[in-house]
Amino acid sequence: MGSGERGLFTPEERLNYADAFIKVNQQPLDLDFWQQEFIRDTSKYAVLNKSRQTGYSFVVSLKGMIKAQDKSRFKYTRQFISYNLDDAKEKISYAKEFYHSIPKKHRKELVSETKTSMEFYDKGGKTTSRLLSIACRQPRGKNGDLVFDEMAFYPFNQQRKIYTAGLPVISRGGCIEAGSTPFGMMGQFYDIFSNADGKYNRFRRFTIPWWFTKEFCNNVPEAVKLAPNMDTEDRIRLFGKEQIQTIFDSMFLEDFQQEYECVFIDSALSYITLDLIHANTPGMREGDRDRALEEGEEEKDIEVKVFKTADDLLLGYEPDIHGRLFMGYDVARFRDAAVIFVIGQLPNGIKRSVAEIEMVGQEYEYQLDQFRKIMKQVHPVRACLDSTGIGDPLRETLQKEFGSAMVEGVVFDNISKEEMAISVKTGLEKKQFLLQNDRKFHKQIHSIKRTAVSGRTFRYDSTRDEDGHADSFWAWALADRAVIKGGEDTGNFYSKYASKKKGNVVQSGKENKESSVISTAPTLTRRRGKSVGTLLRGVERANRR
Repeated sequence: MGSGERGLFTPEERLNYADAFIKVNQQPLDLDFWQQEFIRDTSKYAVLNKSRQTGYSFVVSLKGMIKAQDKSRFKYTRQFISYNLDDAKEKISYAKEFYHSIPKKHRKELVSETKTSMEFYDKGGKTTSRLLSIACRQPRGKNGDLVFDEMAFYPFNQQRKIYTAGLPVISRGGCIEAGSTPFGMMGQFYDIFSNADGKYNRFRRFTIPWWFTKEFCNNVPEAVKLAPNMDTEDRIRLFGKEQIQTIFDSMFLEDFQQEYECVFIDSALSYITLDLIHANTPGMREGDRDRALEEGEEEKDIEVKVFKTADDLLLGYEPDIHGRLFMGYDVARFRDAAVIFVIGQLPNGIKRSVAEIEMVGQEYEYQLDQFRKIMKQVHPVRACLDSTGIGDPLRETLQKEFGSAMVEGVVFDNISKEEMAISVKTGLEKKQFLLQNDRKFHKQIHSIKRTAVSGRTFRYDSTRDEDGHADSFWAWALADRAVIKGGEDTGNFYSKYASKKKGNVVQSGKENKESSVISTAPTLTRRRGKSVGTLLRGVERANRR
């Protein structure tokens, strides 16, 4: 029996098998109603427009495991195509937990398992069934099921190629299941879900907003009936748990509706396009994954990995691999995440991401300790930090310790943000970066909008969401500003920019009160008898008022 023929399990028996034998964290499954319906679904074509954090990766892995363990199925194959390699590994990680929770007499014998695949002997032991998970590339030419995860975020020039290459895979059996959070009114996922030109009539459509999951909703049955006819704010206040209410309060309405209520938003063009970001991201660049894997070939890890803590950076930093280090520090305490971003400059001048260290809700003394630790032990050439508001006493402290030549303070205003935004965009256009393949980071870069303010002045900023206020983007841009290129540092870019702006940037050896750059006398001085911590707490209290 091939992949496309129904096995022993009826739709209801699939759920019965899962409920009886599969556990997560050693506990019985507790599925949302839509997940149960999705597992029962036998459509050849299905598309899911879903809210973030509703458990799509979990349920597509679970459905694949249930079908693979159907003892009347032979030569079953299910392929997952994900945004990046980490997401691809996640599907198999779920599958492994499912499989090893099933009693031996109710599961097929395991042939092999890797980080991106599992294989099982079918009944009789002469054939095998498989779960395969790959990063963003064309699927292998084996008959079976195809799952496209976060399809709207695939590189724009690859979406249609990957989808088209998948059609022959299911021609002799199997199904296509495409799921994603919306990402603008464009691309293959949008075309499928909106049934562009009537080409996708055969797809069954699922819409999974936040109120379909008990993680966000306090009364799912009532919300399913009433929420669709309510305004967003009204349904949030009536049915939303604290977590989703906090997320809603931190975002603009249209952004929340796209991320959590399945609305396709035709928003203003971003300053930096996804194509430009992908062109600087190993694993997403054209040519990196433009062919299907050969039989038995494993997905190679060509993506840039970043350290997520200062300690990991200290333990893992290798100069021959990561290059000379430069650091950016975006200061925050309450509403947003403080971020330290480290760039490594390679001998050929390319700038690769090395560390992205988020510090959510951490006190300033903790943030300073992370900064000091990095400066003292892996010796970045130079660092730039946000010296706006509370950042100024931090800048003063760090410059006293490491010197103004090593630590530069940058006041965030329209001028400095324009300088940094233009610099990173120019570098991306010249393909000077090697970025981590991280959807959250990519979205932060893409979230920056360029808005005219007055005359020749523009504002570069993003909306605030539950991931912050493009904090990692600005920390990355600060690190880029810090980079020194031989005898000509990025100041070469800024000096050219400054000459066009007629004196908006400090001239060498002179003071200028309009400057974005602070590298001379501090505006806040330490009083005798008071510690830095005391000063910071005083400024913190003032900011709260």
